[in-house]
Amino acid sequence: MHPTFHPNFVQFLKEFNVTHDYFECHEVLEEYWKEIAPKQKNHPLTALILMSTSMYHWRRGNNPGALKTMRTCIKRLSETSDSSFYETIDYSNLIQNTTNTLTLMQENAPFQPFFITIKNPQLMSLVHNLNIINNHDINFLIHKHMLRDRSEILKEREKSKKRRNDK
Repeated sequence: MHPTFHPNFVQFLKEFNVTHDYFECHEVLEEYWKEIAPKQKNHPLTALILMSTSMYHWRRGNNPGALKTMRTCIKRLSETSDSSFYETIDYSNLIQNTTNTLTLMQENAPFQPFFITIKNPQLMSLVHNLNIINNHDINFLIHKHMLRDRSEILKEREKSKKRRNDK
């Protein structure tokens, strides 16, 4: 199976292009990345995670966060350009869109979504046929990260802080 036919990648494309739920894009790709390449930072999935994160920050009005993550995204896209993850999507269009988006962010332009062009007919069919619920209002999408259970994240942060202090 081609790596972009994985259900998480298919869902990522549907969320990015249709619902514009960038938080969910981050979540499903991070789960996939942890499954196949945990801790491998220089991976194409991390580039796409950063892209989703940047779009989420930009829509929320967090321009510094959006700029920082989009710059890192573009760098990571370039570093992983030969990856099979880009075979089924229009990579050159993705580079153009992320670069144009970075320029818009630098100009403090209002949020503007873009689309990931799918080149492979089988992947396009998988994305098209995936049914996901799209009943989120814009306020939900903008503030989604604050609505989730963060107890595990906070526990991990405390453990990490304690380890640093114990050194």
